[in-house]
Amino acid sequence: MTALLAVLTLWTLARLRFSDRPPIVNPVPPILRQLTEPPSFADLASRVEEIRGGLSDSLVAIMVARDGTDQSGASPLVPGLRIRDDLAVTLVSKAVRTAAAATPGIVAEDRASGLTLVATQMTTRPTLPIFWIPRELERPRYVFVSAASPGGITLRPAYIGSLTPLRVPQWTDPVWALPADAGLSVGSVLFTEQNELVGVVASHERGLAVIPSRTLLAAAERLLEAPQKTAVDPGIEVDALTPRLSKAARVDAGVVVTWIDPESSAAAVLRAGDVIQSVDGVTIAAPEEWRVRAARVAAGDALDLVVTRGGTQQMVRLAMPALPETNTAALGLTMRTAPRLGTAVTLVEHGSAADAAGIAAGDLVTAIGAIDAPTPAQVRSAFAALARGDLLLVALRRGETHRVVAIER
Repeated sequence: MTALLAVLTLWTLARLRFSDRPPIVNPVPPILRQLTEPPSFADLASRVEEIRGGLSDSLVAIMVARDGTDQSGASPLVPGLRIRDDLAVTLVSKAVRTAAAATPGIVAEDRASGLTLVATQMTTRPTLPIFWIPRELERPRYVFVSAASPGGITLRPAYIGSLTPLRVPQWTDPVWALPADAGLSVGSVLFTEQNELVGVVASHERGLAVIPSRTLLAAAERLLEAPQKTAVDPGIEVDALTPRLSKAARVDAGVVVTWIDPESSAAAVLRAGDVIQSVDGVTIAAPEEWRVRAARVAAGDALDLVVTRGGTQQMVRLAMPALPETNTAALGLTMRTAPRLGTAVTLVEHGSAADAAGIAAGDLVTAIGAIDAPTPAQVRSAFAALARGDLLLVALRRGETHRVVAIER
């Protein structure tokens, strides 16, 4: 006891006498660290496998391309988060939705955000992971990223430099923007090392973002409760209103109409150069906001637009046609004319004859039967002329490739 008190007294006097000198670091911990082996890759793999095992009940691989192929180059499989014993939620990128056939088992989907609810074959009740409570979003961190493969769900660690709160029109609550070098893909489910659910990666016009777990589940509930309608394309393309265009149109805010499908109902009430300022009372300030609203338009809907034309503001009602009751509805194509090239497909109805043939939004119909460069009306007429069960060859251009499919009446 005397020796201990003497050492403590000497140390205290030394700190008072030499207060400007740094304290002596305890040498024991560094020595112990040298004697301890650093973690190996085998230890890391074991930890990843342990976390994957704890999450296996919550994740399922979902095939977004019916035939197992995807012309966009993205994986035909994405991870889905099980929210019910027979239902999973996932996010499908626009590229995959455009290039691949319809995702099998879709219960509901939001074309604006890519949020998709898919029926699963599993019957056990899942255990939802604990939601991650965000702290210091700007701080760098490691997360575990899920991916789907034919062998099931895999996990890998990923470094994220920061998460930045961001508001985008696809989601009602703020999301977290990801750095450009994050190396993540749409649909990946993110977890912490403590098995907490961070969220799911989604795309927006400026890059990628994480949809927080609470925001994702709330949106899935709303989508599940909403009545499902057949989506239609309003046939309107817009661009940002630059200062020069703003001066010419004599309007301060909105988006300028750049193109209107001549066969759409919008052709009767709008024209190129019009400035759309609001839709159903909601201000439209950027093209992304219009595209989100247009992606959620369904057959039979009516949009109330505030439009400025030649400096004069007016109210315009844009009515979407209801689905026809004739047999031609089974074609399931929304199209627009591509002069001298054929017909551009803007939308394919799930379960339709076109969908079954493998036609996808973004395809260009270059020939149907003996008709080259057909118009949308000629495509409809050629399909309507088929007898029940007959097949018709359709030539398509998809990106830089050409294909021929057979459509059945």
